Amino acid sequence: MDYIKEIPAIRWKNGEFEKVLEKTVKDENIFIHIDELQVRKFSTYPKDLEDFCIGYALAEGLIKNIDDVESIQIKDKDIFLKTKYNHKVNNNLSLTEDEDNQGIIYESLMSDSAGGWRSELKNIEPVCSDLKIKAKDIIANMLVLTDNAKVWKETGSVHVAQLIYGDEVIIREDVSRHVAVDKVIGAAARKNYDLTHSYICYSGRMPADMIIKFARVKIPIVISNAAPAGSGYLIADEANITMVGFVRNNRFNLYTAPDRVLLND
Repeated sequence: MDYIKEIPAIRWKNGEFEKVLEKTVKDENIFIHIDELQVRKFSTYPKDLEDFCIGYALAEGLIKNIDDVESIQIKDKDIFLKTKYNHKVNNNLSLTEDEDNQGIIYESLMSDSAGGWRSELKNIEPVCSDLKIKAKDIIANMLVLTDNAKVWKETGSVHVAQLIYGDEVIIREDVSRHVAVDKVIGAAARKNYDLTHSYICYSGRMPADMIIKFARVKIPIVISNAAPAGSGYLIADEANITMVGFVRNNRFNLYTAPDRVLLND
């Protein structure tokens, strides 16, 4: 693969050691330019970058759907996204409709990674979806996720995310679980999938800054092989998102909005 390289290491096992070459991913810094907003830098496995940029803009509330995108260009390590809102610098903003339906108004969009999720609680709207899945499908889809995590199998250096929409499956990998999730959201948006009838499986913890992404784009079910954080549980509960964690060895924990999971099937 183009973005896999070998690095020297010393492997220790049972008291013996040897010099080896280990495979890892070649992550790079890429830069997202959205309208006239401040440029944003990400360390990423530089593949599926259009999916990432669109998914990021959706999950950050900078666009509402794929029709809000006027153009997207990739030039080396820079991604340029133009939206119909023409966001201006110093307006790090999120979109909502005003009460009188007179167009778009703006709300402060704080950095989730800096703890801005606390300010988002008052803006959380419950996710409405009649999607239901079988308990056995949770186990099966996590196996599909790991079976198709090609870069992870080669290197162990990435996270993987999977979006399921009916019989359709999208899988993306990246060094950041955030970027992997943004990539599948973006890919699904580009295919015009109804995200309210989609669900996501991914590797990694479930803190608030991840769950907020799903609340913003109205994905009703989130599944992980890892643990929820208390903040993630709070957001999932407020947003009526079904949160499933610790999917391992034919078991899982179901934390919130349990009615979407058919436990006897």
